Amino acid sequence: MIRLPAFLAVVIAMVLGLVAGSPARAVQQGVQQGEQDNEDTGLRLLREAAAAARGRGYAGTQYVTTWGRSGSFSSVVEVHNVPGRGLSVRSRPSGTAGWVDPGAPAGSMTAPSETMLEVLARNYRVVEAGRTSTGGRAARLVNVLRADGTLAARYWLDEAGGLALRRELFDGHGRTVHVGGFLDLTLDPARGGAVAVPTPGGVDLGEVPALMDLGWRFPTELPGRLELFAAHTEPAGYLYLGYSDGLSVVSVFVDSGVLDGEKLRGWHAQRRDGHTIWMRNSAEQGTIWASGDHVYTVFADAPADTVDAAVAALPHEPAPNLWNRLGRGAHRLLSWVNPFG
Repeated sequence: MIRLPAFLAVVIAMVLGLVAGSPARAVQQGVQQGEQDNEDTGLRLLREAAAAARGRGYAGTQYVTTWGRSGSFSSVVEVHNVPGRGLSVRSRPSGTAGWVDPGAPAGSMTAPSETMLEVLARNYRVVEAGRTSTGGRAARLVNVLRADGTLAARYWLDEAGGLALRRELFDGHGRTVHVGGFLDLTLDPARGGAVAVPTPGGVDLGEVPALMDLGWRFPTELPGRLELFAAHTEPAGYLYLGYSDGLSVVSVFVDSGVLDGEKLRGWHAQRRDGHTIWMRNSAEQGTIWASGDHVYTVFADAPADTVDAAVAALPHEPAPNLWNRLGRGAHRLLSWVNPFG
């Protein structure tokens, strides 16, 4: 992602309508007691939005702002969805472009799979919250509530096309941690019977027995309601573990070898619970550390406290031997999570 010029950041802040100094109060406005007593009436709408995001052509400009450990990070991208091919994303102002899955973090999670929606339903209550508008378009509002009734996320779904026009995530203290949406949107004409359903499945755990036979050990859950939904080896030789609560994704990469901190330019070291971890000030909240004879790399779009708790719950073992200085591909992994950063 790219840092925006100051004037553009001000424009986006105006579009978002953020109220500084009172995030918790702003978050709770509109969450009525009646919503807390409802069933998951909004889950159907999110399923329809996911289907529309895959099955309908559209083009527009999106903004994304995230608040991490060290402040906010923003980006503006031009998107063009081609049903059956994927989502074309071109970042501003660099012009870097590529095709991504609209259900992946790089695609702003606009089309989560049915599995992700099931995870969301297990962890939260999803309720319809009336009609509103955003960016000049009529929308249906969906609130995602925690067990205590506080707001975890809010979606604005287009009345005309069903797409998610805007998405906001909040941490447990009511603070905004992620905002993304369309600055402008053009929908292709609807084609009868052509709308696709969300990609079935989404769980990628078929390799787990073989991984266990090879000696790999990893948790099936992490703090923050994060459930393991993917575990597989990549051709490059590292192990990928994906965790999600239905709203955010924490990606864990485990590579054999040792870590050379001197080669981690742009990262800074911190001591936590007697261990050294390397952190990067970015929207992906990158974290790298050595554990035994492996190197762990974490990227996430989750709240900072959730990321920190997940990192703490993963292995932190002392190195068995003297560290040899071997770089371990941090840039390669970063490009997997955000190929336009």
